[in-house]
Amino acid sequence: MNNNETECLLCGGTAKLIHKEYPGYQEPDTFKIYHCSECNTGFTLPRTQTSAIYENIYKNRDKVPGYNRYRRYAMFIKKFANPFEYLTESAEPYWGVKEALSVSVGENKPRILEIGSGLGYLTYSLIKANYDVIGMDVSQTAVNEANASFGDHYICADLFEYANLHPDSFDIVILTEVIEHIDKPIAFIASILRLLKSDGRVIITTPNKSFYPEDIIWASDLPPVHCWWFGEESMKHIANNFKVDISFINFKKYYRRNYKVVGLKSQRAGRLPNPFFNKDGELIANVASSKKNLKIHLQILISKLPLGNSLLGISNSFLKMLLGKSRELFENDLIVCGERGMVLCTILKKRLS
Repeated sequence: MNNNETECLLCGGTAKLIHKEYPGYQEPDTFKIYHCSECNTGFTLPRTQTSAIYENIYKNRDKVPGYNRYRRYAMFIKKFANPFEYLTESAEPYWGVKEALSVSVGENKPRILEIGSGLGYLTYSLIKANYDVIGMDVSQTAVNEANASFGDHYICADLFEYANLHPDSFDIVILTEVIEHIDKPIAFIASILRLLKSDGRVIITTPNKSFYPEDIIWASDLPPVHCWWFGEESMKHIANNFKVDISFINFKKYYRRNYKVVGLKSQRAGRLPNPFFNKDGELIANVASSKKNLKIHLQILISKLPLGNSLLGISNSFLKMLLGKSRELFENDLIVCGERGMVLCTILKKRLS
């Protein structure tokens, strides 16, 4: 291999250097971005310690884009009679989980573990939907807050230790937006499969590399918070490695109700993202009033109106017509979400022993 290549950390193939100084989550850190064409996986190097960054994110969780959304879900989720339905209409990962559960749950009530339960709102919403669920997280602070907010349904544990102590204990394990954070995903999935009963399933959501053209460098959270960018071939490699069955959730029904277009022009123009924290760990800009936050508040408001679904339908239809008329002008710089979208939802099924 030459200086612009390295061994793929997932499949062992040859990965090419795509960018050598990609901005990290905190100044002045930069990272190398590699793409492996053999398994369609993106990953970052070097691998660095993330605990200090996560501590800063937690301190600023009401302001950091993405993480402020999780905080607001936790704050507002109890206001809904059917919180799981609200989540599934709010964002692709939760809709994917709903669809995956619809094809995974048999006559018996399955025992479910959510790994990376964070502030606890997804586990809570599943419990309210009459599922038998416990949430697990490595952060004692997050677990304490979840238990205080939603009841004693959460445990703080290390997955590898927990799997050794509780083999064959669960029918379904759920990972929403977790695997892209994990340094060694193969070992991580191996422990999850140990937790599963025979014929059990893992439901995984993660940013979807297969949705984007090959020339896009990195459409995931900044490293080292996200150190992987997986595509469908990545997940097929993982499935083949463990000899488990694999299937993917089709998002066509979701995007029919939630029309979404992704722009690529800024990424292709070479404009790199900005770090969130300076070298001293301070948030660089106040983003508390960002458009993402406004969108969440509007979702909550519209969902509680009697004609909420109708209003959303009209809005989506109008948006689809408006953007459809202008698509020809921007054909190369727009992707319309359909069967695929920005989120990949994978089901790995353990075979009967």
